[in-house]
Amino acid sequence: MTSIWSRLARPGPLALVILLAAAGGVIAWGGFNTAMHATNSLAFCTSCHAMRDNVYQEYKTTAHYTNRSGVRAVCADCHVPRDWGAMLIRKVTATKELYHWAIGSIDTREKFEAKRHELARHEWDRMRANGSRECRNCHAFDAMDFHKQTPKAASAMQDAMKAGKTCIDCHKGIAHRMPDVTAGHRRAFAALQDDASKLVVTPGTTLYAIGSVPLRLGDSEESAGELAASTAVTVRAAEADRLTLELTGWQREGSPELLYQRFGKRILAATLTEAARTRLETLESATDEDTDDQWTRVRLVVGAAPGRFVTSRKSLWTLAAQIEDDNCTLCHALKPPRSAKADAWIGHVNAMKRLTALDSEEVALLRAYLQNHAKDVAPAP
Repeated sequence: MTSIWSRLARPGPLALVILLAAAGGVIAWGGFNTAMHATNSLAFCTSCHAMRDNVYQEYKTTAHYTNRSGVRAVCADCHVPRDWGAMLIRKVTATKELYHWAIGSIDTREKFEAKRHELARHEWDRMRANGSRECRNCHAFDAMDFHKQTPKAASAMQDAMKAGKTCIDCHKGIAHRMPDVTAGHRRAFAALQDDASKLVVTPGTTLYAIGSVPLRLGDSEESAGELAASTAVTVRAAEADRLTLELTGWQREGSPELLYQRFGKRILAATLTEAARTRLETLESATDEDTDDQWTRVRLVVGAAPGRFVTSRKSLWTLAAQIEDDNCTLCHALKPPRSAKADAWIGHVNAMKRLTALDSEEVALLRAYLQNHAKDVAPAP
């Protein structure tokens, strides 16, 4: 009996190992958890000059940094989940940010500005995917007293609540400066125009307008109207400073000045002068069974300056899709072109264009892209 108690009183090697492992586990877990929270601090986030000299300076001018109630939201409050599991996943994915810090991806002001939109999009997409979870830690619809808000704000908030919108759908650029969302697609547009200026054109080639193109009647200098973005024309003759083109399209009864790309769909092909309308050659007529509108397919020979055409719509659609993605997602998730009919897209685009910084050429190309890929339109070449 004495022997048994003496053995219990003296822990063996296995018990010692277990005890040390448990102590080590507690220390390791405590150290890991401490490190997790230490890397959430404002001091840590602004310890690198890329953050300190750029977004931190912008953040210090906002109500999230200083306000009348003295409540400050630091970087982690907006960019790191509070739930431990989600926080761990966020920390793991953030290791790519350490990699880019190491290789100097944004180590100058110029590099940072060049990537500002891309960086912002990553966060906007992340926040939209999780329902703006971090925003809702402090801001919740059910905690709002709409009577204490301005009528405009109360209406917007209640509409957003009913529509199931997430905070980031409307509240971008409130802690950091908004990026120039047009810069990327305008560089692409400029590159496309540069390619168009170098295009060698031969008779028989089908070309597509990259934007509005002034038209001339036949071989004269008299105006025939204007070609619309993405409209197809066939080259009859090509000279250094002038192309002779064959334009075909559809006229709808009651709108003789407008030429459309497709039967029964108001996808603009060209606007025509009165003089041009007298030169039209009728090819066929048909009645739209859905509306009883009479449509007439016509042909017209026009002149135009080179340098505004491409040989495939693919590059136009790629650019237009980028325009949609860069601009339309500022207020809502991306809506596929097939979510609406061709004619409906006219109203949608006209209603929303005022909320963007798009110019008329960009709007026209975007509208043509959405209409040509609408749910009631066969795929365009």
